[in-house]
Amino acid sequence: MNVWLPIVAGGSGVEVFTRELSSKLGALGHTAIVEIFPHSYQYAPWLLKNRRAPAGTEAIIGNSWNAFAFKRDGIPLVSIQHLFVLDEALRPYKSLGQHFFHTTLVRHFEQRTAALADKLVAVSDYTGRSYREFLGNKPVQVIRNGIDTQFFSPSPTQKDRPRDKFQLLFVGNFTRRKGADMLPVIMDKLGASFSLSYTSGLRVKDERRTRANMLPLGRLNKEQTRDAYRNADVLIFPTRLEGLPLVALEAMACGTPVVATDGSSLPEVVTSGIDGLLCPQDDTQAFADKVAWLSKNAYELEAMGKRARETIVGQFSLDRMTAQYAHLLSEL
Repeated sequence: MNVWLPIVAGGSGVEVFTRELSSKLGALGHTAIVEIFPHSYQYAPWLLKNRRAPAGTEAIIGNSWNAFAFKRDGIPLVSIQHLFVLDEALRPYKSLGQHFFHTTLVRHFEQRTAALADKLVAVSDYTGRSYREFLGNKPVQVIRNGIDTQFFSPSPTQKDRPRDKFQLLFVGNFTRRKGADMLPVIMDKLGASFSLSYTSGLRVKDERRTRANMLPLGRLNKEQTRDAYRNADVLIFPTRLEGLPLVALEAMACGTPVVATDGSSLPEVVTSGIDGLLCPQDDTQAFADKVAWLSKNAYELEAMGKRARETIVGQFSLDRMTAQYAHLLSEL
């Protein structure tokens, strides 16, 4: 089947997902064409409605925000919901401008896409429930995103880290939704025998909120991020809401257990006490206590890391995800 995968706003996580899906569909014998449009079109995606689909296109897969703009007569359209921004649980973590954009334009875009798409997909049960409620219980299929479990894999050698500190890692934007505001408090509770490395560049005001046992890594490429996962003892992820936590998937695939929030889509990935630990949202003491417990129980830490790898290989691989999309395409 010839599949067109148009993307608005290149460079995003959606682009990474789309390119990986395209590559895997190609390996299954489909012809998948990725086309990227400038970020500015996210504010006026209808301007792309006259863009001609590649010759021979038999199906179109797009992001829910703008998929309606790529609907073409006689060609089935699949829309994917990655993070449902109209979820009320997200409201406290938006700026006024974001809230206005989402509740006016994006709400309209989502409704148009839902009316025109032949299949609606969400990347987690949590996202699917929120999306269905918005749509009045219109059918939404859940296909969880997968990751490259060959690339994201445990280190072939021993972890390269100082032995006098328990190494924590945070990967993500330094925002309230990601729970970054809780990290200094957690690190104060843990003390000098723990070290937290964190990614992404921070503004000066953010740097003032860090602690001596918090070490910036800057912006990392894909290989550097994998190495950071491999070298960490634990990924700490106090996020407040995730469509599907790819950071947790990647760390777990590398054999690094996750201490994360028990909320949104996290319980779909982490089984607390088996392949990681979950904490009540905003409970900095629980995060500190569970990290401290893992630091004193090396056997459990190692066992959780192995089971975390098994979870991701078994349930969140790219091959599994692509097979589900291939089946969906066959139904069209």
